[in-house]
Amino acid sequence: TETITFEAIPMEWRRKFVGGRGLDAYLLYTNTAGGCDPLGPDNVVVISAGLLGGTLASSASRTHIAAKSPLTDLFGSASMGGFFAPEMRWAGIDHFVIRGKANRPVYIFAHDGEIEIRDADHVWGAGVYDAQAIICKELGDEETQTLCIGPAGENLVRYASVMTGRKDAAARTGMGAVLGSKNLKALACRGTMEIEIYNPEEALEYNKKAIDQVISSKASQSMQRWGTNFMFGITNTTGLVRTRNFQYNQLPKSEALEAETLDEYAIGMDACFGCQVHCRHRYLIKDGEYAGTYGVGPDFASQGAFGAEVGCRSMNTVLVGNHLVNDYGLDTLETGSMIAWAMELYEKGIITDKETRGLKLEWGNDTAVTEMIKQIALRKGLGDTLAEGPLRAARRLGPESMKY
Repeated sequence: TETITFEAIPMEWRRKFVGGRGLDAYLLYTNTAGGCDPLGPDNVVVISAGLLGGTLASSASRTHIAAKSPLTDLFGSASMGGFFAPEMRWAGIDHFVIRGKANRPVYIFAHDGEIEIRDADHVWGAGVYDAQAIICKELGDEETQTLCIGPAGENLVRYASVMTGRKDAAARTGMGAVLGSKNLKALACRGTMEIEIYNPEEALEYNKKAIDQVISSKASQSMQRWGTNFMFGITNTTGLVRTRNFQYNQLPKSEALEAETLDEYAIGMDACFGCQVHCRHRYLIKDGEYAGTYGVGPDFASQGAFGAEVGCRSMNTVLVGNHLVNDYGLDTLETGSMIAWAMELYEKGIITDKETRGLKLEWGNDTAVTEMIKQIALRKGLGDTLAEGPLRAARRLGPESMKY
């Protein structure tokens, strides 16, 4: 109905649930009807900042999103880093509680205690990166922070993500599909409001101790150099990597997937708001269709999803896959797992060239991996089935597929 109301958060709620995910769970439980369709207008989505978001507290940058999950039909919970939550709090908002469904594509703009609902026809269908750029240009401020869905969310892929920036993803449990079901393309925030700290000097002193502890750890120093990708070498060596849809627990001859390979692509490191670790690579893709494309990441999750899980041994494929899932707005973990499952079904003859329309879903086929990412996001061909998530897709593909 495009009705906007403001409510104060009672201190009783703060004491019980603090903020962020805890308060989201309470708001979702008390505002969502039992038994509702996750992709129907009765599902409520809650988007929040944590209690310390936007302060000088180290790494207090998380945005949390909650709704009934279209993937599991249970509590949907997804979290992302970046800069959106701090900007949201400076704009005067702790939690958005979004009900119903817009009768057209829209985006929400919050700024210094005011909220507008704006038309989003011109960005509906756009990828995450283009949509964010268009909205920032329209609002006339490059410092505006946006949170948005890509084509996967619009197409109600049940594991669609919500993105902010070039990398940060609230990807688990299909929150992007919930926003898509509401015709909500994006939220944008810009603010200059203050957040009062009760004991500022003590808070700064305490924060400095936390920072010193974090940056002095060996794990942090490894992350500053290679991000979470440093874990691949450890887990692969010890047999803890899911390979070929868990047929194996180790991928041999995978030196090209080691974290050190990223040195060939990286042009620097990046960080979330207020974080000293700087664990994300800024990179340029070198080869193929996407040569020259700029991206941020990948995490250990993408390294596995588009590497060992699908039997690929190319860092370029990992980087392309990371770029595509971010721009389409897909959960990298679920996407890699669904493609790996389809590859095993193809290997076993449960699905054939008929279902894949001639695409050879063979282990290590880099082209097939990137093509399936697109098909899932756009719900084309076999991708339309895989977009439903594992249990619903298995029902379509038959009982033989379930055990894999």
